[in-house]
Amino acid sequence: MTEIISVVSGKGGVGKTTLVSNLAVALTRLGGRVLVIDGNVSGANLGIHLGVPSVYPVSLNDVLHKDAFITQAIYRHASGFNVIPASLSALGANSQMLKHTMYDILGDYDAILIDASAGVNKEMRSALEASDSCIIITNPELPALSNALLAKKEAQKQNIPIRGIVINKSTGQKYEVSDKDVIDFLELPVLGKVKDHRKVRESIAIGKPILEHRPHNTSSYGIRTIAHKISGIEPPKRTIIDSLKGFIDDIR
Repeated sequence: MTEIISVVSGKGGVGKTTLVSNLAVALTRLGGRVLVIDGNVSGANLGIHLGVPSVYPVSLNDVLHKDAFITQAIYRHASGFNVIPASLSALGANSQMLKHTMYDILGDYDAILIDASAGVNKEMRSALEASDSCIIITNPELPALSNALLAKKEAQKQNIPIRGIVINKSTGQKYEVSDKDVIDFLELPVLGKVKDHRKVRESIAIGKPILEHRPHNTSSYGIRTIAHKISGIEPPKRTIIDSLKGFIDDIR
């Protein structure tokens, strides 16, 4: 049975697309059949994160315009999962059609991840409407948390279950909002925490998910842990060898 999970945020810049692209890698490595959809039809950038061509014969925009079938917009990524990109050149599309276009592929995948548009807007609402559940991503700072609260309220308004929060770009500095305060503020469990690291920004620059670019990096470890939880699998404990490999990946 396919589960459709939208990854949403209250604002841009929190690392939502980075999380989605890497979760696709991690879930695929756990044996899942995974499809990723760029639900940001007016500002597509998932393809950039995945290092795939910016121009596609068929995109999600074409599907939403009813100019193509959804199966024509599916592309295979080198990591083993499938991608439905949005167009970088088309001027948006009727995102409200997203839910109806997905009927033909339900059952073909274990998980479909929708990289929703940042902020609470029509495209984000359409992604939620098409989903069985959602994940809210935020940073450990007040502006991001305030906007994450808006995303939570929108998900609740649509009766979409929230799997939890992902705290992204954590630096461990004392000025950051603590995990406890995040939980108390949003009244949601923390699904996982991903540390900020320059190698993540490096991976975006070269169009290669951090799990492939630096698989033992501390950020990669955090994302793999989240993927295990999504799959209902107990995350493996990090061994001394894992920590050593992570240290090497972090500095090289």
